[in-house]
Amino acid sequence: MSAEIPLARHLSIVLRHHYATMNEQVRPLGLFVAQVPILLRLSAGQNVTQESLARHFHFDKGAVARAARGLEEAGLIRRETDPSDRRAVRLFLTRAGEALVPEIRRIEREWEARVMADLRPDERDAFCSLLGRVAASCLDGRDCRE
Repeated sequence: MSAEIPLARHLSIVLRHHYATMNEQVRPLGLFVAQVPILLRLSAGQNVTQESLARHFHFDKGAVARAARGLEEAGLIRRETDPSDRRAVRLFLTRAGEALVPEIRRIEREWEARVMADLRPDERDAFCSLLGRVAASCLDGRDCRE
């Protein structure tokens, strides 16, 4: 990576490529790329509030609500008002949503394999480890201006 090109620019290129590719690949499934993280997160654990998803992904609460509404209309998730907090909405995968998760994971794996094809296995491992540490430092509340 050239020292003249900021890290954010490289990350932006990769992320935009991922979004464009994923959108193209999940559209035949009736999905938009913004809905994919919700399905994948719910596959790891159900009964999650929209607000906790927004915090987890650092997404706008309204964007999560819109994506969840679309997933509900498609029959992929079920939304329920939390009986202990009428303002909270809890999300659950339906059978149809569960059935899509393996296909989404396959699409993700194929994209990852394509973009990292020029890296040796040890380079891939090192890259993922280092990027994971950078991401963790962004998520742990650390003020990066220090």
